[in-house]
Amino acid sequence: MSTGTGSELAPMALDSTSMTELQQALERVESGRGVIVRLADLMGGAVGQAARLGVRSLGMAPAFQAKLQSMAESAITRAFDVAVLGMRPTEDVRAEPGALSQWRDPAIRTAVAVSGAVGGFTGLPGLVADVGFTTMTIMREIARIAREQGEDLSTADARTACLEVFALRAFPFAARDQESELGYFSARAMLRGRPVVMLISEVATHYGLGLSRKLAVQMMPVAGALCGASLNSAFLAHYRAVAQAHFTIRRLEREYGPEVRRTAQDLRTHVAGQAAAGQV
Repeated sequence: MSTGTGSELAPMALDSTSMTELQQALERVESGRGVIVRLADLMGGAVGQAARLGVRSLGMAPAFQAKLQSMAESAITRAFDVAVLGMRPTEDVRAEPGALSQWRDPAIRTAVAVSGAVGGFTGLPGLVADVGFTTMTIMREIARIAREQGEDLSTADARTACLEVFALRAFPFAARDQESELGYFSARAMLRGRPVVMLISEVATHYGLGLSRKLAVQMMPVAGALCGASLNSAFLAHYRAVAQAHFTIRRLEREYGPEVRRTAQDLRTHVAGQAAAGQV
């Protein structure tokens, strides 16, 4: 914060670099469709139809839906315990050797792709192991990105923020009326103030929806073996992107405080005004 007149404090305006970071982060976290739907658009045909049907096709078996929900909750709980609570809270990941960072990303992408391929080939029996491994890997990447953006994983707030990444894109971010509440900030507020156990259950509901669509694709003959690797790679890329945006915004908030939200509102108003002008 910068000092204003007298003893008052005036909000510090974002500099041009921070403004660009905020705009890019908001665009990334508030736009686009779900990872499975976007992947289905690329694959098309029967695979796309399976992804679009998703839960509706599985909805005929409520017991199976409950099992899938339980699987998602168990995977997230285990991943949270190991990947977040078990990670050194404040290690500077930006200081890791160049050689390590160069092979690390390809190795992670290869590992989740292999897990998806095996899970797709073996069908339902292989899904549990695939979901557990992939969720663990995604959660560790989320925690890693959090530390990279200056989060202290020894705090409850930072740990909660890691869980939020799994649910943020499940909320409708598009402005449907004249409410001043921004979608991303509103969604984040809805997840706040809950005990970790309750938050994990809430997050698992949204994550389980993605898993059900993933399963709908992988259960198809031939498609399961062919698409398992691509699905896992898409999941990893999707949650990495959301995490990067989420923790970039949180870093800016630590530096600029409430000015970040006000600037975000100004950016949205500006974009809406440009869109309205273009329609005239």
